[in-house]
Amino acid sequence: MPDTEPASPPPRRRRRRVTTPPPPGSDPTPVEEPDQHPEGENDARLRDDKPPHY
Repeated sequence: MPDTEPASPPPRRRRRRVTTPPPPGSDPTPVEEPDQHPEGENDARLRDDKPPHY
C-alpha cells in the first residue's frame, strides 16, 4: 500500500525582489500625507477638457 502520510507543503519560493533596509534618517512610522486638493475641485474643468472626438 502507498504511504498515507500527509504530503508536506512544497518548499517556499525565495523572493524575487530585493529587500533593502530603509535609508538612514528615514522615519520608520511615516505620517500620512495630508490631502492637497478638496474632493471634486477639478471635476468641472476635467469635464470641459475632453478631446474633440468625444
